[in-house]
Amino acid sequence: MLNRMGLRSWIASRIKYKSRTPVGMPVQAVQTYTGIASDTGEVITPIQAMQCSTVNACVSAIATELAKLPWNVMGTGDNGGREVVAEHPVCKLLSDNPNPSMGAMTWRELMLTSAVLTGNGYSLIERSDGGTPIALHYLRGDEVMVQKLPNGEVVYQWTGSMESGVQIIPAADVFHLMWNSPDGLLGYSPISLARQTIALAIAAERFGATYYRNAARPSGALTTDKELTSEAVQRMRESWEARMRGVENVGSIAVLEGGLKWTEMSLSPQDSQFMESREYQRLEICSIFRVPPSVIGIGSSSYSSAEQANREWVSNCLSTWAARLEQEANRKLLRSDEGVKTEISFDALLRSDLETRYQIYSTARQFGFMSVNEIRAELGRAGIGDEGDVFLQPTNMVDTATPYGGSNFSDLGVSTDAVPDRPLDKVAPTPKPDTTGSSTPVGKRGATQRYRQRKRKNSDGA
Repeated sequence: MLNRMGLRSWIASRIKYKSRTPVGMPVQAVQTYTGIASDTGEVITPIQAMQCSTVNACVSAIATELAKLPWNVMGTGDNGGREVVAEHPVCKLLSDNPNPSMGAMTWRELMLTSAVLTGNGYSLIERSDGGTPIALHYLRGDEVMVQKLPNGEVVYQWTGSMESGVQIIPAADVFHLMWNSPDGLLGYSPISLARQTIALAIAAERFGATYYRNAARPSGALTTDKELTSEAVQRMRESWEARMRGVENVGSIAVLEGGLKWTEMSLSPQDSQFMESREYQRLEICSIFRVPPSVIGIGSSSYSSAEQANREWVSNCLSTWAARLEQEANRKLLRSDEGVKTEISFDALLRSDLETRYQIYSTARQFGFMSVNEIRAELGRAGIGDEGDVFLQPTNMVDTATPYGGSNFSDLGVSTDAVPDRPLDKVAPTPKPDTTGSSTPVGKRGATQRYRQRKRKNSDGA
């Protein structure tokens, strides 16, 4: 535990740590491989990457969408179903207040943003004297370094404490959200692996901004057959730029005099396929983060409904990050003997349109795997009492082990005195109904006919 100073002192005394971080560079820059220069000369750090609109949109979409979904501690109820254990202390941490400084949504957004960008997100697990988690404190990635001791134990060095300098924290007390990893200790940094693609997108954005800042319409050269002095050329250039340069002057009319002629010299961004290049880079970045382009407003969805589009969004991207969060919480926040697990629910995101939902609820009610109260709970409405907990079963669906197919002869108005008390396998098989006459071989009439046939055969045998 964190309050066991003896354990921390023992670990600290056995670590001979020598920083390999260049002076002035954050500690985490070495471990997460961020801050590596691309071939364009752009150094891709998390802040620099977030200045790319597509990276910003993808990271925000993942972090915000998962942060607002319900994340609860689930246990097994008396009836064998899964139920929310709302009183569990971990449930309150994950869904309400992980620490006094922020709410659950803010904490999740911080963890996911850090992990999606750098491959790692860290939080300090504060525990009570009994070992129960009571708070989750977010740690900046550039203040944390992972160390594996000679005895195989993993510890985290945190340099963000202003009181005691470097702190050594056992792995059990660090909530570590990790992306793909080569060794299970540290996740790869997505923005570092894709630094060329991101740098190219940033360069394209910068070129576009510079182009429109310096834009002149039309663009080219002023020519004349007359010989001009250098002072006249300079004066003409300044006059032209003052009149035609800048976005506000795009499309203005140029008036030429004194034998001047305009010669087109450059291509527009459309002619040089600038826009197509930018679109391609945006799609490349979406593929890095596994975000469907339509989620961040690129193109249009190929699905006929929002439910189908969200299902792809959840299946290809969000469910993977959710599994990482759930498993880390199960490992470090819960005890194995509690019989509970954390679970992030995607029901709200996958909820279909109202008409389809009502059809689904109708089927669920008729076939007996949802009660009225369960349906009303999903709709956010109060139950109707004990009668709402009753489950229905279609009359044509009975247990095959029930004698006589489960027919309730008293409901049919038929006396059961003559019905032999024998197991079903001792009763002569029921002949197939004659479909040439009656069109209703089932129901009350069908059950009565079967009963009469059995009674007739039994009396003939006697």
